[in-house]
Amino acid sequence: MAGACGRTYRIDPKLDPAPCNALTQGPAGLLVPEVELRAQPGVTVTAPPAGACPQAWQIGVDASWAQNATLTFSHSLTGADRVWERVTEVPTLTIPRAGVWEVDYNARVAVGVAAGGGAMYVVVGIYKNGVLIVGSEAMAAGATGAGNGVQSTGGLAFLHPFAAGDTVELWANRIGTGAASVVSNPDGRVRIAAHWIGPTGDTPA
Repeated sequence: MAGACGRTYRIDPKLDPAPCNALTQGPAGLLVPEVELRAQPGVTVTAPPAGACPQAWQIGVDASWAQNATLTFSHSLTGADRVWERVTEVPTLTIPRAGVWEVDYNARVAVGVAAGGGAMYVVVGIYKNGVLIVGSEAMAAGATGAGNGVQSTGGLAFLHPFAAGDTVELWANRIGTGAASVVSNPDGRVRIAAHWIGPTGDTPA
């Protein structure tokens, strides 16, 4: 800036030395750091229009989900005690996106204790890629006393990490002597649902 006598003065800005001040003084003037936002899968970032004031960045989350259609079937469990078998009438769910998912399932089960038996139970669980997810097991129904029977619905909701393309299936096993089946009709349905809640690497609070 020219002075009264033609002299030139240089005015240097005074920068706050606070650690949170991101401005720096460069040879040609103040430097303002450029910010780049990167989104994980399932999260979208929309930049503000050029010259917008204020600059509002929009963050969106695409909460992907998957679920069986309405099912009608009856599947008899014929295996040995505590031997898992797949309930083939329930279609395989394929996980579309990697991350942490909430899986919520329920299974309607009918059991009947044999005339000479003491008890009959059915346990259901979720398999991922052909392997049981430990912790997904639920006692869906049980009856005691020769000749007695019962129908009930059981299941669980749980969190689990998946990779894109992982498969999810309903399996069951029987315990005791008698008849056991997994049933889905208007009196009670079987269902598996999965809801994406976080990206890969997300951890519990």
